Amino acid sequence: MNTNAQSRVTPGFFSALFLTILSIGIIFVLDRNMTDVTVAPVAGLLALFILAFRYSPKIVALCLLPLWVFVSFSLWNAISPENAQPSDMPRFLVRMVTFGIGGIMAVVAASYRSRLDRLIVQLLGALEAIPIPLLVCDASGKIISASNATVSASGVAKDSILGFRLADIAGYHLLEEAEEDWYKHWILSPEGKIFDAELQLGNLRSNVKAGRIGSGRHAIMIVIFI
Repeated sequence: MNTNAQSRVTPGFFSALFLTILSIGIIFVLDRNMTDVTVAPVAGLLALFILAFRYSPKIVALCLLPLWVFVSFSLWNAISPENAQPSDMPRFLVRMVTFGIGGIMAVVAASYRSRLDRLIVQLLGALEAIPIPLLVCDASGKIISASNATVSASGVAKDSILGFRLADIAGYHLLEEAEEDWYKHWILSPEGKIFDAELQLGNLRSNVKAGRIGSGRHAIMIVIFI
């Protein structure tokens, strides 16, 4: 399995914890300067969204703990006899409910994304072993996988292929539609539509079939030399 595919693994715990602490700090500052119940939770929900988008479900769940502890401690201060401020109770109750529901959704979203990323990594590993020249690109056009047959036929090292945009390393000509931004046609075309092109990669010059699988940031383009 190539290292480029493995680079899709989510980042580490400490960066996620830093993001969580930063959001707590922003909430604390907003609490001292604003009384609007709905303002401060936006920072927490934004942090949860980023966590769900980039980190594993376990890390997201762990980072929820300091967020909930902070909100719970703030609520306790608001209702304690020494600092009794009943007017603050609604904002912290709303916040606990908001972060509770948002946290559950973040963990579920992270779990779904994590499973999908693992499936993509497994798919890329399987494609590398196929005994025909092919390339796999992500939705931005960056090459994320190349079969061993592609490396052998082109004479180009895999490290010189992976991570580069297809348009930067391969001479090409679109046979079906003579447009400059032919990769954009793949993105905008219906899923499964096949495009014909002519590509040259090192010593390998051939007609290719190219099609899109999936949509959004998880879309991948498979280019098969024929």
